[in-house]
Amino acid sequence: MTDRFAPPAGSDLEALVAHAIPLLGIGGGPMPEPFVPGADRARWQDEVALMRARHDSSALDAGRILQPILEAELGPDPLGVGDAPIEVRWAQVPVAGGAIGLRIYLPAAPASGARPVVALIHGGAYWMGGGSAGWQLNDTLCRRLCTGTDAVVVNIDHRLAPEHPYPEPLDDVVAALEWIVANAESLTADPERLALFGISSGGNFAVAAAHRALDGRAPAPAALVLQCASVNLSLESGRFEADPISVEGARRIIALYAGGADTTDPDVSPGLRPDLRGVPPTLVITADYDPLAADALHYADRLTEAGSAVTRHSYPMTHTVAVPRVFRRMHDDTVAWLTKTLHA
Repeated sequence: MTDRFAPPAGSDLEALVAHAIPLLGIGGGPMPEPFVPGADRARWQDEVALMRARHDSSALDAGRILQPILEAELGPDPLGVGDAPIEVRWAQVPVAGGAIGLRIYLPAAPASGARPVVALIHGGAYWMGGGSAGWQLNDTLCRRLCTGTDAVVVNIDHRLAPEHPYPEPLDDVVAALEWIVANAESLTADPERLALFGISSGGNFAVAAAHRALDGRAPAPAALVLQCASVNLSLESGRFEADPISVEGARRIIALYAGGADTTDPDVSPGLRPDLRGVPPTLVITADYDPLAADALHYADRLTEAGSAVTRHSYPMTHTVAVPRVFRRMHDDTVAWLTKTLHA
């Protein structure tokens, strides 16, 4: 079977992927299994934490490997953050059974009025990418969004599956959005200009939270950015096409997050919501070599049919890897769209 999601032979992207994979060795190793009732829960949690730490370490290693490649082509500031001063704050949001952290980026320059706010929801296949690793992995992006759009940026550290399966991570995101709205004045933020920016699994939460807002169950965003978003976990559409190993891996990831919930429930698979009327302007970013792209584009088509303003940007990259010029163009395009949408 030919892997149609593999980068073209001889392309710069194929060379970059081929360069990175050997340096990363076997990556993070195996994924955890869902908890089995009757088992030792404390031991299972320790095993999950160890596996997550290995995968997060692999992701951080990838960033360190790719950074010199980015800088060689794009210079010492490959994402274009610039040197505008930024104030960083921390906050905790109480949630059922605990609390979640927020890292908040504010332009240090005085504002003439309240600024827009961008809530970043990280990726990580529903079970990785949080905590210290998440702060590091997304720090440069948050700074670029802050300086590039002149907005307050809030990085949400929601809890992770499998210890916290659906609906807990989504509920955490909604709680964070409620906190942002309640504390908008102290942030000099305009809650009427709130954008949700979801990456991969975070795109699922961004869409689901926006849909909850349509039902009066979450603060209403003014814009959505969906980067390589995972919007349909049912895998029954026929649009998710990948090699058997990747399909099995996707099923295991879905089981970790769904935790026994019906994956056709629109709160779990927001791309399956029947009525999409009222969804705010949305930027849908897809990768040409990503099995998740087809469902994201189908969702974009349905948004257009429902009357939403939709912008589509597709790039020649994989779900996680882009050559430097594409990497920079994607972020430049995203900042330009957010600036136009939030400062209209």
